[in-house]
Amino acid sequence: MKLSSQEIDRLAAEWATKAHSGVLTPAEQAGLEAWLAADVRHLGAYGKAEAVLARLDRIRAVGAAALRQEAPAPQPVWWTRRRMAFAGGAAAGLAAAGILGAVLLKEPPQTLPAATQPVVAVLPSQFATRIGETRIVALQDGSVVTLNTDSKVTIRFTRQTRKVLLDRGEAHFSVAKNKARPFVVVAGDAQVRAVGTAFTVSFLKQRPVQVLVQEGVVEVTRRGVHKAIRAIADTQTVVPQDAPIAVHPVTYTQVARGMAWQFGQIAFDNETLADAAQEFARYSNTRIVVDPSISHRTITGLFASNDPVGFAKATAAALSLHVEVGTEEVRISR
Repeated sequence: MKLSSQEIDRLAAEWATKAHSGVLTPAEQAGLEAWLAADVRHLGAYGKAEAVLARLDRIRAVGAAALRQEAPAPQPVWWTRRRMAFAGGAAAGLAAAGILGAVLLKEPPQTLPAATQPVVAVLPSQFATRIGETRIVALQDGSVVTLNTDSKVTIRFTRQTRKVLLDRGEAHFSVAKNKARPFVVVAGDAQVRAVGTAFTVSFLKQRPVQVLVQEGVVEVTRRGVHKAIRAIADTQTVVPQDAPIAVHPVTYTQVARGMAWQFGQIAFDNETLADAAQEFARYSNTRIVVDPSISHRTITGLFASNDPVGFAKATAAALSLHVEVGTEEVRISR
């Protein structure tokens, strides 16, 4: 039976994760080699999964070194087996996003740029990123916060609680387990409570707060509402100001797309060009201007978040459109 590309990517992620952990038996090693030789697509999918895992290893190595030097603390739980498996699966999910549109991939740097170097929080602390910058913050309790573009957090830890205020933007939290000190993220009127888990909180202008849970369970509440909503892994919680909190299940691929920014990518799935241009505005000062007559046309694909010009050119090639590149903007038209 011929497997779909998505199934091949899933199997490649599983093989890569197991090989990466060094637990392959001789029989499994032979099985992997046979699987790679069976179809050229297998080798390509396996290479993508390995690239993601290698990228994560580089981030982990720098973060662990920072923790050892500055603040003796438990090893972050960011790198559990399930999360490593998810990282490999992210390659599968993100690759699947390029079925209908143009895909523009950039090779990840061999060393982390200064904008993504981890720092160790000295509490209480504030950390922020500029447009186009990401930052990894290793907290003294062993938790790790990854800030997306144009984001800001304030760390307020006490002996009883671990509180992080997300003042703006988007951040991913990998929480070290400590039942005696709950980990609480506050974003506007929303509050997200966790013990040991991994999740992303988005607090963007003119949008409701959103919580994407990758692993574990969180409790979401809103100011003035005492009832907490439990959200499990592979769900997205939306906290509007004037409507009840809603929890929606999401697919593995959708979770991977939601994590794409941590790898310097933006993943679109049938997004309009108008919405895509708005999303790119979060990551670059180079504006994408879309002719209103084509703003409703859609694009699906994986793109480098810091390259709006490349996105415009790839989109134009895929949809037979015209691109005009200026000094501070790029226009897409018929």
